[in-house]
Amino acid sequence: MDFISYTIKFLNRRLITYESKSSKEFVYEAKILLKFLEDIKDEGYQRSYDFINRYTNAIYRLKSFIKRNNDMPFNIEKHTLKNNLTYEKRLYDLDEYLNYLRSKVKPSKNKLIHIPEVFYDILEYSKDIFKSAKQDTAYCFLLRDTMLPFFAFESWDEECKYSTYPLFISRKYLSFFDVKEKDFDIYNEVQNIIFTALDKNINNFNEMKNYVREQLLAEKNFNKLIQSLKFILNKIKNKSIMIIESGYIGTIPMLLSALDDRVDFRLFTTIPFFYEVYTDKYYTDEFQKIRSFETIQCQDALFKLNSVQDDKFEVCEVTDDEIKNQAFAELSTWNDLISINKNKSK
Repeated sequence: MDFISYTIKFLNRRLITYESKSSKEFVYEAKILLKFLEDIKDEGYQRSYDFINRYTNAIYRLKSFIKRNNDMPFNIEKHTLKNNLTYEKRLYDLDEYLNYLRSKVKPSKNKLIHIPEVFYDILEYSKDIFKSAKQDTAYCFLLRDTMLPFFAFESWDEECKYSTYPLFISRKYLSFFDVKEKDFDIYNEVQNIIFTALDKNINNFNEMKNYVREQLLAEKNFNKLIQSLKFILNKIKNKSIMIIESGYIGTIPMLLSALDDRVDFRLFTTIPFFYEVYTDKYYTDEFQKIRSFETIQCQDALFKLNSVQDDKFEVCEVTDDEIKNQAFAELSTWNDLISINKNKSK
């Protein structure tokens, strides 16, 4: 079961519920699902958007249901991102590059004229993580999406009581282990396992984790990826490991959880598909904010993963000066915001 097939099945099932009951209790969920579909198009997956809509007529039906209940869809914002970005040949060790970024924003200058609303959401998400931090837990922030929470957590931990790790385990990381001769896209295959579990009505996190583990171990094409991830996880000696990610499918956190029972995770948000499975693992159900979260330039475009050797990540920086200036302004603004909120985070 893949993402598109499951989405069609889920939408058709939920739309029948909405239209048969026409209850206001479902309006918010309908708005989330409509925004979810619009985000697919905004991310550039027009064909997927069209295919899903062809077999569900979900856009019209969701809008009609929302309107009948005297509500309005979430505003659709176009997140215009540059395509075909190029990156410098110079490579940085990830820790070296993060130190470079820290030096770029202290003292703060070149700030944004207006603080993006999503910064305040990320700030509260970061506070929530920090306030519940435990000393026997390693906090692993998946880059690029949670670099801002990572910097916040690190800044607030003035006494260095907690273990933090910036990990660049992403779709790009997984692509290094693709089996080319079999056209085996590992990221998609992991997602397919997750959606197959949902299709089997596995709604419990532990059951989902066990199912994913069984499927990973049964497929030899995952072997090298599993070895690499276990090497990284085994270097972390803490009793527990908390993975921090923006969301919403939670592909990488679920993968890591399946490979190491110490692993738990905290997402910023998710979609109704996962409300039961991730019942206590996401910060907010305000999924409409995810695109703003994930398109912050310092997290989305400023640098990218180039290579991985054991637990060492090498990155390279974008060549586009406009993106660099925007990204550094975002970082300066964030640095000021987390400094002001240092005491409030405790």
